[in-house]
Amino acid sequence: MHLISAFLLAFSANVDNLAVGIAYGFKKIKIGLSTNLFVAFISGLGTYLATSVGEDISKSLNITVANFIGSAVLVGVGVWVIRETLKRERKKTKMLLRMQQKRIPVKTRFSSPSSRAVMEESPAIMTEDFSQEIIREFSYETYIENPAKADIDKSGYIDIRESIALAFGLTFNNLGSGIGAGISEVNLIVMTLLTFIFSVLAMTGGYVLGDRFTTKLSGFWAGTISGFLMIATGIYEYFVV
Repeated sequence: MHLISAFLLAFSANVDNLAVGIAYGFKKIKIGLSTNLFVAFISGLGTYLATSVGEDISKSLNITVANFIGSAVLVGVGVWVIRETLKRERKKTKMLLRMQQKRIPVKTRFSSPSSRAVMEESPAIMTEDFSQEIIREFSYETYIENPAKADIDKSGYIDIRESIALAFGLTFNNLGSGIGAGISEVNLIVMTLLTFIFSVLAMTGGYVLGDRFTTKLSGFWAGTISGFLMIATGIYEYFVV
C-alpha cells in the first residue's frame, strides 16, 4: 500500500520539474540529457536524505504515533505549499499594480531586468514585499517565469554548471515531504528511485509539451497541484495504509 504513497509523493515532488521543463520548451532553451540526469540525481539524493531522516525519527515512535505524525507532516507541508503559493500570487499581483501605477514597463514579469527597472525608476516601491520578490529571484519559481535566467552564456542550452542552482532549488522544495514519507515508513529505495525517474520524465515531457504545443504551466498551478497531492497522500496514509 505504501507504493501508492511513494508514487503520489514522487509525482507531487516533480510537478515543479514539469513546469520548468515546459518553460524551457516554450522558450526553445534545450536541456541536455546529462543536465536532466544531474537534476534528477540531486532530487533523488535530497529525497533519500530527507526520507532517511524521517525513518530515523519513526524508529523512536510506535506505529500508531509514527503514522499520525507522518500523515500530519505531509498534510502540513501540503497546506504550507498552497499557502505560500497563494501568498506569492497576491504579492505578484500587488507588484504589477504598483508598476502600472508608476508606469514602469515590464517586459518579463519579476525577472532581474524588471526588478532593476523598479529599483532605478521608483525607489519608493522598495517595500518589504518587494524585498521578498528579490529573494525569490533565487528560487526555482523564477526559472518557470524566466527560464532564460539559467542560460547564463545565452547559448540556448542549459549545461550542468548552469543547472546547479535550479537543481538545489527544486530539491529543497521537497525535503519536507521526504521527511513525512520516512516517518510514515514509505519505502526509502522505492521513493528515491521514483523521484529520480519522475524527475527525468517530468523535465523531458515538460520540454516536449512546451516546445510542441507552446503551452505553459505557471508556478501557481505547479505549487497548488503539488500541495494538494501531498495533502491527499497524508490523508491516504492515515486512513488507508
